[in-house]
Amino acid sequence: MSTPILIDLQQPPVISELYIGHDLIQGDFLIYLCKKYGNKIAIIVDNSLKKLYGTELSKKLSAQLFEIPDGEKGKTREIKQMVEDQMLKAGFGRDTVVIGLGGGATTDLAGFVASTYLRGVPLILIPTSLLAMVDAAIGGKTAVDTSYGKNLIGSFYHPKAIVSDLSTLKTLPENEKINGFAEIIKMGLIFDSEILTFVKNSHSFDVLVTRASKAKIAIVTQDPFDKGLRRILNFGHTIGHALEAISNFTLSHGEAVAIGCIAESYLSVQLGFLSEQQFSQIEMVCKDMFSSAALPNTYERKKLIQSMAFDKKKSVEGIRFVLIDQIGHAIPFNGEYCRAVKEEDLESTLSYMEQNYA
Repeated sequence: MSTPILIDLQQPPVISELYIGHDLIQGDFLIYLCKKYGNKIAIIVDNSLKKLYGTELSKKLSAQLFEIPDGEKGKTREIKQMVEDQMLKAGFGRDTVVIGLGGGATTDLAGFVASTYLRGVPLILIPTSLLAMVDAAIGGKTAVDTSYGKNLIGSFYHPKAIVSDLSTLKTLPENEKINGFAEIIKMGLIFDSEILTFVKNSHSFDVLVTRASKAKIAIVTQDPFDKGLRRILNFGHTIGHALEAISNFTLSHGEAVAIGCIAESYLSVQLGFLSEQQFSQIEMVCKDMFSSAALPNTYERKKLIQSMAFDKKKSVEGIRFVLIDQIGHAIPFNGEYCRAVKEEDLESTLSYMEQNYA
């Protein structure tokens, strides 16, 4: 038998342009940006943002609007098919640029549409929520939810550009700001400890969005396809996503992740990695910021564990968790960046969560 020849197919680097500033939607900047990538523009926007920004932007760009329900209700396989059918009927071809205008659910859905429509067309994301700016829009993960859990069907598909217009945060409801702060604090716990200092000192959105965005870009650049380091971004989400799922997505992402971050920090203490002193600091910041966070009325431990069993990080050894050994540092675990935890070892953590957030 002859020796096979190895041809090393190097993956090209994934490059997205990220613009952060004020009044970027109102000016002519987006006209120039869209012309770089296509001739026909499809804007996917949710109900709430259509009147606020969508209609005016569609006129400016001579684009067609595709309206979807707000929040997680717009992030389903059925809605994706509806948008695709409407685009096909309207004759959108390979020269199409898809714009996702809205929060994290909208950018996730728009990204997934762009990744599969005609086998992939250029994508520009305009996140309008704090959560989307610092997390959902960055990194190329796209997905829809299913009855089994969040983000279980999707793809990796990087946008050509991300445009974070900080002016849109002025109209953001308070609960949506809380959603974003959960992801910002998470970034402080796993990667950049100074972020927690910025949060405590009430720095401006300009500082917080820029710092958190840079942190996520640094992580994603090193691990674009979630094979190692990027897994640290799942901190707080193993429990958080399960809480969202068993609440039928009535619990906000921010509250769920906030509870998840505290619970998974507590788990880090219980497994002997994190000091109780550091945990007290984390607990103080999170309880200050998320004073109203509570488990959903539908909460049952059995349901939570069943939901975590569908988590993408689960292994045969147990449910895998990202764990920290100090504020700003997730434990590498030999490049896996997560560790399997048996159900019986979760007992004290779930009891803590139930006692403090019932």
